[in-house]
Order: sequence, then structure tokens, then C-alpha cells
Amino acid sequence: MTSLKDPFQAQEIARSAAGADAGKDDLVGKLIDIEVDQETIATYLFESNLPGYKAWRWAVTISRIEDDQPAVCDVVLLPGPDALLAP
Repeated sequence: MTSLKDPFQAQEIARSAAGADAGKDDLVGKLIDIEVDQETIATYLFESNLPGYKAWRWAVTISRIEDDQPAVCDVVLLPGPDALLAP
């Protein structure tokens, strides 16, 4: 299921986690998508502004169980659909 509705209200938490991993907040671009994997897990995808990583995405997996605060599970940099195409 894919939607830009933010089920956990955690977009800023996810952006902050990606910025911390990148070393600078401005290396994280706009929100591309939110993929809801389960009722308690969602992955937030942001554009990457890292030099040399055109069309890559920051993927931040967030979990939220019942009324607990959202928690960051993982932050990775993944190639987007156009990232590995030859020029």
C-alpha cells in the first residue's frame, strides 16, 4: 500500500533521522512517498541531494506500536528506479 498520508505523523522524525545519517539536513530532499508495510511499520522515502547519488532515495523505516511514540528502525540510501541507468 502506497500513500502520502502520514499514518504515524512522523515525517519530521524520519527527515531528521535521514539528515543525521547524511551528516547535513540539506542533503535530504523532498518527501517522495510513504510506503505502509504493516499497521505498525512505514517507510518514508526522501530525495537524496548527495553529490554523485542522482535519483537515489533516503529510506527511513518507522515503527509505531499502539500509543507509543514513533521510533526509527532503519535509515538507508537506496537507488531509485532511474538511479542505475547508463547515461
